[in-house]
Amino acid sequence: MANEEVWVGNLGGYQTMTTLAKKVGGPGALAVVTALGGWALVRGAEAGGKSVFRAAKAAAKKRNAPCSTKGQVFDVVSDGEDGKGLALRAGDQYRVMECDGEAILIEVLGGTNNPYFTSAQFLASVSGFPTAEKTDAE
Repeated sequence: MANEEVWVGNLGGYQTMTTLAKKVGGPGALAVVTALGGWALVRGAEAGGKSVFRAAKAAAKKRNAPCSTKGQVFDVVSDGEDGKGLALRAGDQYRVMECDGEAILIEVLGGTNNPYFTSAQFLASVSGFPTAEKTDAE
């Protein structure tokens, strides 16, 4: 009896294959449909993989771009607070220590609570710090 159960299990797969073959026009057509389906699946995965790789490479390149303002000292021309504890007043000066995309690490010259992380957008609003828009326009 155990052999009969295995035989029925194998027969189910065979029956599914013959039913599919009949629906597509025979075993030759089933082979063509299976081959084309496999080819399309592989090509789709390859194209998707390439686009993911390109996007990751571009993101890594942008992230690892050198900090063009590192070491530069900027004068604060208007008062402002970034909402995270950094308050800059007109006349203050800060030095850029490091940058990573939009996040900027600065040292406020003469400050006691250094260093501070803030955004490039905030620094551009209170000083002559270059933003991506300014850099792209030049």
